[in-house]
Amino acid sequence: MGRMISFNKNGVEVSGYWAEPESRRGPMVFVFHEWWGLVDHIKDVCDRYAKEGFYAFGIDLYKGKTASDPENAGKLMQDLFQNRLAEAEAMVKASLDYFKEIDMGYVARAGEFILGATGFCCGGTCTWYFGSKFADEFKALVPYYGLYALVPIDFSKIKAPVLALHAGKDAFIPLSEVLKAIEECNKNNLKAQFVIYSGVDHAFFNNTRPEVYHEEYANDAWEKTKAFFNKYLK
Repeated sequence: MGRMISFNKNGVEVSGYWAEPESRRGPMVFVFHEWWGLVDHIKDVCDRYAKEGFYAFGIDLYKGKTASDPENAGKLMQDLFQNRLAEAEAMVKASLDYFKEIDMGYVARAGEFILGATGFCCGGTCTWYFGSKFADEFKALVPYYGLYALVPIDFSKIKAPVLALHAGKDAFIPLSEVLKAIEECNKNNLKAQFVIYSGVDHAFFNNTRPEVYHEEYANDAWEKTKAFFNKYLK
């Protein structure tokens, strides 16, 4: 099981959920939370990565706030992208600098800090966005149902291979937006794969939400994610 940690780097306060593999050696995955915030589901995902041999850090971009209903979750997410994006970027940069310096064993290739990123919903958007802002840092990106209309994403800046996972009946992300993202990836020659699971809705991976959870597709997405990170990070 992981634990909550906090640190100050570059004058920026950061907290999040930290999970370590038993081997104490391996690459690291940033896990960006859903619009609910750093809730138990995201912590569980971090623990799952640790069991697969990855260090995992679930960064708390809401700084301790969480939501249990869509209205408040939407407010937190909109505030993040409309008012606090520069602050969130500083938190991600501080985290990158912090983990590089303390070297807790997450080196899969000699002399390199090997890092991937994933996230869900709001966190899927963050995976795309920070994957472009810190393109030299993230070596693989797996955004789950990222919302492309939330913030401008500069696809031309992304260097890492991408595995983008989407729901075919997503009430928040029209398939037309997914197709536009594919077009942007084509235009910028990104090494990107898109998987669309038909018949399921947004957040189908979240096993704490039985109204949308789809066990078969969630398991399939997890296996694809593990294979992707194993290929590009290990």
